[in-house]
Amino acid sequence: MTIQTQRTSRFIDPWPYLALGSTLLVFLALFGASLFQKTLLSTTVSVMAEEPVQLQPLSLNRQLIGALRIEARAIIPLNRWVTYEIQLLDSQGQPFASAIKQAWNESGTWYEDGESGTWQEDDLLGGLDVRAKQDEMVTIAIAVLEYGDTSGQVLEQLVPFQVTVQNGVIDTRYLWPGLVGTLSLSLIALYATPLTGKKAISKTINDSDPNDRATVGGANRLVRVKVDVKADKTSPAKLEVRLFLKDSYGEQIYSRSFPLPMTYLRKDGNIKGATGHLQTFFLLESRSSYGFSVEVWPDASVDRTTLRVLDGSRTLQSVEVVKISPTLDTPSVT
Repeated sequence: MTIQTQRTSRFIDPWPYLALGSTLLVFLALFGASLFQKTLLSTTVSVMAEEPVQLQPLSLNRQLIGALRIEARAIIPLNRWVTYEIQLLDSQGQPFASAIKQAWNESGTWYEDGESGTWQEDDLLGGLDVRAKQDEMVTIAIAVLEYGDTSGQVLEQLVPFQVTVQNGVIDTRYLWPGLVGTLSLSLIALYATPLTGKKAISKTINDSDPNDRATVGGANRLVRVKVDVKADKTSPAKLEVRLFLKDSYGEQIYSRSFPLPMTYLRKDGNIKGATGHLQTFFLLESRSSYGFSVEVWPDASVDRTTLRVLDGSRTLQSVEVVKISPTLDTPSVT
């Protein structure tokens, strides 16, 4: 057998990074949305029922990104409602876009289990977005269609509106769910990648020397070996893990000792135990039956040892692998 240790990037899984790239693109879109916005108008107007008010004409320019957004917020006292319309008029005074809003501002008292309190809710903001097909002058008109209170009385009073007009606005309502979705996929992919591969061996014993055999490997299959150790409170700060690999004939073809730093588990300031985790990678060129065995030393404090072998694993970054290849016999020439 020929044994080489090398670092390789062949088995990096691209999907977590594609998901992270999608998250970054959505975040940049959210961040860049505000850079395209330009406030053209911000003013307060008062409107009487059936007496529309027109604002000053604005220049609507065609843009590749963003739209013209007109927002009107009704300013009304508690327990009143108003139905109003926002119109966009062309240079001939003809409406080509409009939106109707039923706005309200209500309050009351609640009672429950002998307790009481007050509540207040409102829905006052209306608006519309318009994409320009060509450069033109437009006029915004605000009209009050109905105005009254919650008792059913119709009111003939002025209704103030806070009107804001912005150009180059990007609708970010769908970007936020996109950001949450792509970020969730990224986290799932990052978590799942180290778990990929067929579980060839998963053996746990209440001792320090698990071993098992499985058919693994192949020229393009990464084998991930993981060793998890649980020890009691007398565990030293560092243990030694001895890993052995045998071929299909039971002959040892690889062995190595690894230092295993232990992490102490504490409760109320007292040490309750310790855990240690080790993983290493193999590139077994010949797919065959291999025996994996582990010895943890010193083993006096070891309560449980788990040996896991994943066949066809993927990684998040380049890793150091032990490449084991069969030695080809070269015929002698006489």
